[in-house]
Amino acid sequence: MNTKKLAVVGCGTMGSGIAQVAVQSGLQVVAVERDEAAAKGAEARVAKGLDRLVRRERITAEDQAAALALLSSTTDLGAVGEADVVIEAIYEDVGQKKALFAEVARLAAPDALLASNTSTIPLVILAAATDQPERVIGLHFFNPVPAMKLVEVIRTPASDPAVVEAGRQFAADLGKSPVLINDVPGFVGNLLVVPYLLDAIRAYERSVAEKEAIDDVIRLGFNHPMGPFALADLIGLDIVHDMAASMYEEYKDPRYVPPPLLKQYVRMGWLGRKTGRGFYTYDR
Repeated sequence: MNTKKLAVVGCGTMGSGIAQVAVQSGLQVVAVERDEAAAKGAEARVAKGLDRLVRRERITAEDQAAALALLSSTTDLGAVGEADVVIEAIYEDVGQKKALFAEVARLAAPDALLASNTSTIPLVILAAATDQPERVIGLHFFNPVPAMKLVEVIRTPASDPAVVEAGRQFAADLGKSPVLINDVPGFVGNLLVVPYLLDAIRAYERSVAEKEAIDDVIRLGFNHPMGPFALADLIGLDIVHDMAASMYEEYKDPRYVPPPLLKQYVRMGWLGRKTGRGFYTYDR
């Protein structure tokens, strides 16, 4: 598969990260958003990410300019028709994703690869919303996308093996390390990490230890780069909550029930790094 143009539908934190990595790899990228303000916000996030790399001397100003020249944005979903690969990265709402996938499948080129960046929703649900489920796979990037090497390539029972391989090669061409995963709720990463994060929050609720102490045990005792509270803040507490709720809906396993403290923080708008406050506070 010779990918020249990527369409990213939904360019929040994850979508804009995917777009940034793609333009750095020399691909044309169109960011498709719901309105003009969101489209401009997507461009601004990519520009900010590239600027951060210039300041750290990871890329040159010329590299930055060349990458930004490959990026455009639009509110017209029909723009997916010009793309070789379409990645959906909207909010984790199964109804919205199903409706979007049905429309994208109708508008996309007949040989375009259709992928979702969903972190927990089974891909079969999205594939079944289209009349060509063999074209649908998951490409689950990890946050922050420019820094994290892993991409989970998720295949459903309906996925064409050639499409799965094309998705794997696409991720590799972006400089990522693709891993093939079968389609189960949460895949591998979130199947394992969500209960870990929730157990840490429950331990804090039960006054087993302060959050800083729990983070230190995981960092210093198990050599993780960060503890569960710092990690949850990085992911976004609303995202952690929604992943847990989605997986509980599928498995009905109490390990995935969002703890009351997590619900309280989300209701307060304390969502982690992106809002300046979560389990910890941050400069914005």
